[in-house]
Amino acid sequence: MTPHLSLRQLQLAVAIAERGSVLKAAEAINVAQPTASKLLRDMEAEVRQPLFLRSNRGMIATEAGRELIRHGKVVLSQLDYAAQALNDLATGTGGRVAIGTLLTASASVLPKALAQVRRERRNVILKVVEGTFDHLSALLRSGDLDLVVGRLSRSTDLADMAEELLFSDTACIVARQEHPLFSGQPVQLDRLVSEDWILPPYETNLRYDFELLFRQRGLQPPVPKIESVSFLTNRWLQLNTDMLSVWPRSVIDSDSSGLAPLATEPTLETGQVGVYTRRNALLSPAAEAMIEALRTASCEDG
Repeated sequence: MTPHLSLRQLQLAVAIAERGSVLKAAEAINVAQPTASKLLRDMEAEVRQPLFLRSNRGMIATEAGRELIRHGKVVLSQLDYAAQALNDLATGTGGRVAIGTLLTASASVLPKALAQVRRERRNVILKVVEGTFDHLSALLRSGDLDLVVGRLSRSTDLADMAEELLFSDTACIVARQEHPLFSGQPVQLDRLVSEDWILPPYETNLRYDFELLFRQRGLQPPVPKIESVSFLTNRWLQLNTDMLSVWPRSVIDSDSSGLAPLATEPTLETGQVGVYTRRNALLSPAAEAMIEALRTASCEDG
């Protein structure tokens, strides 16, 4: 028998997972605690299994609870989109968009797109979340993000996502301008293996491309001393040490103060930058406007 759950019950389940208690969840969805407790009991009776367990860390979702919450977030986000669409029909200016971004998109394309949407829709609320693709794609699937913009992934496990190419971007090895390796001649890769490196995490596309460059020449890729995707952290470290890193060219062109690309032989391959959304999902007018602004900014930079 198919369980029949109300939207209020889905809201409660998500709120308990986020806040760790029935009391805090009840406050979040504006119901009394006895009402929330009854909603939870009715939910568990409807699905015929416990959804949460009590622990010294608060309410912890069971496997069934986690599955319900995963789908519940998507349902609630779709309803939010519908509400935004109705509001936009009435005012033409409202909405909320949550955007995940990787370093490649953060240099100029995303900021330009954000500024355009703010000019055109004064009441829109924009949220930007940085991270690796694995982290951001999980948030996109759960409905916590509306779209992800950055370097397109080579993963084949993306059947539930739609992707759109925005522009191509090369990557380059970067060092401080006074680095001893700057000699006016391209640096051979074997000289770089023993240098100190800051690299993005292993699961990122940029790291994959970087290591492939060495492996194709029969070299073991450098082992990074630091793994980081933090622009500010990496920039400070490189300006104040002789550490090397690999950055998208668009980032260097946008803010290259004190840093410069190091000419190498051979060079890194060109990557593709684009936008991901949930396949077949309804997008709010504000999210559609954000994607159109990304297209415009990409054309301007191209």
